Amino acid sequence: MEHIKQHIEERLWEFIKRSYNSEDYKTAILDSIQFIGDIIREKSGLDNDGNQLIGGALGGTNPKIRLNKLKTESEKNIQKGIESILRGIYSAYRNPRSHSKINDSEQDAFEIIIFINHLLKLIDKSKGKFTTELFLKRVFDNDFVQTKQYANLLIKDIPKNKIFEIAIEIFRQKENGKVAIIKLIWEALKDLLSEEENVEILKLVSEELRFTDSLKTVIRCIALFESQWTKIDEDSRLRAENKLIQLIPDAEKDYHGITNEAGVYASWFTSIIKVSLLRNLVADKIYNSLDSRYEEKQRFVIDFFGYHIDSLEDDLFLTSFKDVLKKELDDGNRIIYDWVSKYYGKEKDSDFKKELENFVEKRPEDDLPF
Repeated sequence: MEHIKQHIEERLWEFIKRSYNSEDYKTAILDSIQFIGDIIREKSGLDNDGNQLIGGALGGTNPKIRLNKLKTESEKNIQKGIESILRGIYSAYRNPRSHSKINDSEQDAFEIIIFINHLLKLIDKSKGKFTTELFLKRVFDNDFVQTKQYANLLIKDIPKNKIFEIAIEIFRQKENGKVAIIKLIWEALKDLLSEEENVEILKLVSEELRFTDSLKTVIRCIALFESQWTKIDEDSRLRAENKLIQLIPDAEKDYHGITNEAGVYASWFTSIIKVSLLRNLVADKIYNSLDSRYEEKQRFVIDFFGYHIDSLEDDLFLTSFKDVLKKELDDGNRIIYDWVSKYYGKEKDSDFKKELENFVEKRPEDDLPF
């Protein structure tokens, strides 16, 4: 008799070879049925077994695994026929061998496994309802609807056994597409991860932040893991935070509201400022920009960090935000006046009441020699 290895898929042979070579033909048959069941589970995203798996994967009017287009009567009959055959495989071949004492010959194993191999080829050619490639195509679609509702609808299509794989792939491709879209998808996806899976992903984040020189990588990690920032390894957090903080002295926002590149990246620090390990350093950088008398630098820190100034006051050493703001008001700084008026002006006991009442704007041209 010819060896079965020559007549079946190599991956199927690898799965059954131990039992087949040891002449345990009953187990070889069971192994082959387990293998095709695993393939069907992977392709359909179902976790069921036996006839429940086959019915869920190939049955119904909208099967998860389609053997053809299901348009003609003949195509529908083929789908139904293969479903019935696979049900029969479990009922007639697997179940009796799982619960009864059956002694299979090599000829029995050869014939049954060859038939399983034929069915495996049909499943391989079929189209599963879900693929990682198709899902990612929808995520990076130009017509992605930027709402939580749409993101949740996309996430619902992910089979349970594919969730971790998709999460890993989204993390790997986080620098593609719009950050707001990636964040929407991640927010909808993260709660479906198990505790163990979440720990694994946080390890990947920590490792990437530990070595990356890409500012885009840093801000995308912040976008996705803002709520879990404290769970990232401390050395990785320190390194990432410091990269953004060092940009603040060069961060600017002009009169027309355009923020320069350094400012775009530095602004992401506001997402993690409450849990930052370097609050004293960021407070110092903000103070220096306010004290610079450089309008673009002042405008940047006021617009992006202004609402954090009060909470950062205690992180300053030998200086005070209130003192530098008062000095700027006394010097007629309109940018500071407008912001302080909006943020503190309505408070009756405002620390800036006197400076606001006595404010006289000083324009740059006031210092011209003629």
